[in-house]
Amino acid sequence: MTIQPLKQANGENPLSAQASKQAALVAKHPCFSKEGHQYARIHLPVAPACNIQCNYCNRKFDCSNETRPGVVSKLLSPAAAVKRFVKVKKHVPETQVVGIAGPGDPLANPKATLASLKAIEKVDTDVHLCVSTNGLALADQLESLIEAGVRHLTITINCIDADIGQRIYPWVYFNQRRLRGREAAQTLIDRQLLGLEAAIKAGMLVKVNTVLIPGINDFHIESLAKELGRYGAFIHNIMPLISDPAHGTYFGLMGQREPTKQELNLAREQAGQSMLQMTHCQQCRADAVGKLGQDIDLAALENSEPAQVARSIQVAVASSSLSLIDQHFGHATQFSMYRVSADEITQLDDFSWQQYCQGSEQCDDSAVKDLSQLKHVDTILCSRIGHAPQQELSAMNVKANTDYALRDIRGALEDLQQQLAAQQANSRKSSCSMGECS
Repeated sequence: MTIQPLKQANGENPLSAQASKQAALVAKHPCFSKEGHQYARIHLPVAPACNIQCNYCNRKFDCSNETRPGVVSKLLSPAAAVKRFVKVKKHVPETQVVGIAGPGDPLANPKATLASLKAIEKVDTDVHLCVSTNGLALADQLESLIEAGVRHLTITINCIDADIGQRIYPWVYFNQRRLRGREAAQTLIDRQLLGLEAAIKAGMLVKVNTVLIPGINDFHIESLAKELGRYGAFIHNIMPLISDPAHGTYFGLMGQREPTKQELNLAREQAGQSMLQMTHCQQCRADAVGKLGQDIDLAALENSEPAQVARSIQVAVASSSLSLIDQHFGHATQFSMYRVSADEITQLDDFSWQQYCQGSEQCDDSAVKDLSQLKHVDTILCSRIGHAPQQELSAMNVKANTDYALRDIRGALEDLQQQLAAQQANSRKSSCSMGECS
């Protein structure tokens, strides 16, 4: 792979041009500069799947009261992401940064990530595009990121020692294989450093995040910072582990403690001998909007305009008995299809497809499957569904509903019909209150 450096202005001294370019990239990005606090950022949650598992991470889907990485209230399709950005930019004009940070890994979801970035670039050429990644797929996707206009990059690197890494990462999914133990950790570390080096050589501004985990990587921070400085990373962000058992992470459930403020300060002091340190990180959600520490109420913003209610919906039902909703999404080879409107329920031709789970394969976040065949569906009724496909479907605006598990199909459809009728009635009422009905 050959990565071309970012172009320099004609006639400029290369060193001064690089310094000027770096200063411009830093100035309006609140995550790269403490002086950038007057500017706002928006994180677009378009990337549900992840190619590694971290013991400190649990990518919950609907946790509106939590503020931590990997958490979102609603996944977005690229088209919906652009609409959100346009609306936020209108209400918060100081928004200068558009980032994609999850809730999974953006580069494990390259189609959605790149489509979103390119669409944003078309509507606002001045905004800074930013991606946060674990680095596993960075070297493979770097050219595409540069072509999409990304100049800011964050890589989470927690160690450069595989013995430490295997205590942090249960598995890594690489080259169609699930790796575990030391092999997994070493593969991830090698890929992270490869991507880091390539990104810096290409002229990107790179921040490295490190999660400080007492007793696991705290004694390793100084060595890690020296290596990051040697590669030429711009800034180092040491973040305290969040291990509240209520969040359901492995570390949290196993009693791994969080670092004290004194331990965090010591780690930053040690690392600061080799790397510029970031100390104002807010450990933002993957759908954060606004200035650091001053997130705006996204729900209120998006509810400021009346929602459009469909006249009818397409419903796919996973059923092995053809009478009850009794089948796991991943085991279905066909779906019974229905069109539901406020007036009638119409059965359509069955829809056949290659099932999500093959043989004994587990349906988990590492299974990369193409669900675009279901983009014509509005709602899928099934007995169960895995976290990864549920999030990916949601990103396509397809709702996977398990509320009717083991219930009668007809009764569930009639319930959906009543909900649709109520939504349409409320929409008409709202329109009339604004003088838009006759």
